[in-house]
Amino acid sequence: MSRLFPALLLIGWLAAVVPGGMFAQEAGALEEKQAAPPSSAPVVAPKPPPPAGKSPSPPKTEEEVRIEMLEKLADQLSHRMRSLKAREDALTAREDAIAEREQATRKREEMVRSLEELMRLREEVVKRREKLPPPQTWNGPPPPEVYGQYAAVLDGETMQFYHKKQAETRVPVASTQKLVTALVVCQDGNLDALAEIPKEVLEVEPTVVGVKPGERYTRRQLLTALLVKSGNDIAASLAIDNAGSIEAFAEKMNTYARFIGMTDSHFVNPHGLPAEGQYSTARDMAIAAFEAYQNPDLREMVSKKTYDFVFNDGRIYTLPNTNRVLSDMEGCNGMKTGFTYAAGNCLVCSASVDGKERISVVLKSARPQVQEDSKALLNWSLGLQFTGPVAP
Repeated sequence: MSRLFPALLLIGWLAAVVPGGMFAQEAGALEEKQAAPPSSAPVVAPKPPPPAGKSPSPPKTEEEVRIEMLEKLADQLSHRMRSLKAREDALTAREDAIAEREQATRKREEMVRSLEELMRLREEVVKRREKLPPPQTWNGPPPPEVYGQYAAVLDGETMQFYHKKQAETRVPVASTQKLVTALVVCQDGNLDALAEIPKEVLEVEPTVVGVKPGERYTRRQLLTALLVKSGNDIAASLAIDNAGSIEAFAEKMNTYARFIGMTDSHFVNPHGLPAEGQYSTARDMAIAAFEAYQNPDLREMVSKKTYDFVFNDGRIYTLPNTNRVLSDMEGCNGMKTGFTYAAGNCLVCSASVDGKERISVVLKSARPQVQEDSKALLNWSLGLQFTGPVAP
């Protein structure tokens, strides 16, 4: 009894001290736990609390979920568009490569046809030159001194050179190379067919005749204007009509030049305006002039003192020949002038007197000396006395 009393006092004190009957609740819970039968369900461990300082993310709203889905869809579409663009670029590159190969094939075919035509020309040139009269021995005074730095004199029938002054030196020859342009155009024929003026004529420097893109003229009309007035717009038009571009036509000029024996010439354009790597020699230009002299169409064109050029709209422009020797010297019948600051005054001139045919070339001269040089060389060569064929 003495031991039980203090224990009862302690229980009463705890019941009075613990608020809200907590002791009783805890005691009751303990009793229920002891009384409950053991359960077979696994005990779930409580979730760990979030890291210190980081509150749990609130759940996403429907709008946020929708925006996130749209963003993912946009990324997928963008990736697909990039993939399609890459495929399109690859197809375009493949088509471009095929087009380039086809163009290269066409160009090779055109070059083959051109070479075949030039080979035929070469055979004609060789056969014609085999029939030329033999070179002659001659007597006469020494050739006159001329102001031009480079010169040559050639027989228009036998192709015999009578005089050369630094004639193998490579120099620019300005518009005299339009003789080669005319020869290439004549080689392809169809002079009475129409040629359309290209847009490139707007980029050509003077001298120009004044034709406009889209106008159409016969090649004969254009060739005559080229040789009489020396229009650079006409040269560009004929070149593009003939070969499709200035560059392609220059290749044809160079091939043609080699076939007729011009061994020291290289042309970059059809008109003679300054260009890097473009040159010829007095000797080579004499050979080109000889070939032009054998062509009846060109021979008739270069002999005109004036030419009435009729534009598409009916206007008539009287073109004066730039070769003044045509009016100053009896017997002169051509051929072609030229001038640039690099080339100086140049003149290829021809004359026919008493059945004698002569061609002179003067390069890097001045005005009026170039005309006087040409007349002096022509008159000198026309006065030579021939003594018979040159011994083989």
